Amino acid sequence: MIITTTREFSTFEVAKICAVFHTTVINWVNKGRLKARVTPGGHRRIAAADLVDFMQRFEMPIPADLAVRPKRILIVEDDPAVSRMLSRALEALPGVDIGTCVGGLEALMAIGKEAPDLLVLDIRVPQVNGIEVCRVLRSNEATKPIKIIAVSGEALTPEAHEFLKGQADGFFQKPLPTAELKALAAELLELDPAGAGATA
Repeated sequence: MIITTTREFSTFEVAKICAVFHTTVINWVNKGRLKARVTPGGHRRIAAADLVDFMQRFEMPIPADLAVRPKRILIVEDDPAVSRMLSRALEALPGVDIGTCVGGLEALMAIGKEAPDLLVLDIRVPQVNGIEVCRVLRSNEATKPIKIIAVSGEALTPEAHEFLKGQADGFFQKPLPTAELKALAAELLELDPAGAGATA
């Protein structure tokens, strides 16, 4: 589970979240079951990540605003070396889950099962090309919100270039500038690229 908030809670707030008495929370802390830090004023503060870890261990229901699902990125690329390079670059972003496909038809089937938040789409993939994948996604209300970064190793036709300018959220020519692509992915997913490599 990805915890994106750095918020800390008082023992009173934890008691409310866990539906227990305030004294019970203090007891948990004193017995070392629930990790907490003590402020200079002597107050206990519990980090969100520690609270979620505690609630998972004791099988308590976790409020939706504490548990945030990772952002899903699907890479559609038939060159294994490029796919690996993209995966490595994007895995450094905080709170992401990476999937890969080699062809357009495979990608559309995967998206039908679970839509990603971001698609990194090679235009020259087998089965169904990237332009058609993009066209299908943009014509469906359910998949229209998916962010799309198109990539290509070949020069695009003027028509394809014009189409992508209106339908994709970004375009990169190979060889790919991974730092720029990663920065755009972070911006589209509203992630902090500076948090890359930080513990989630």
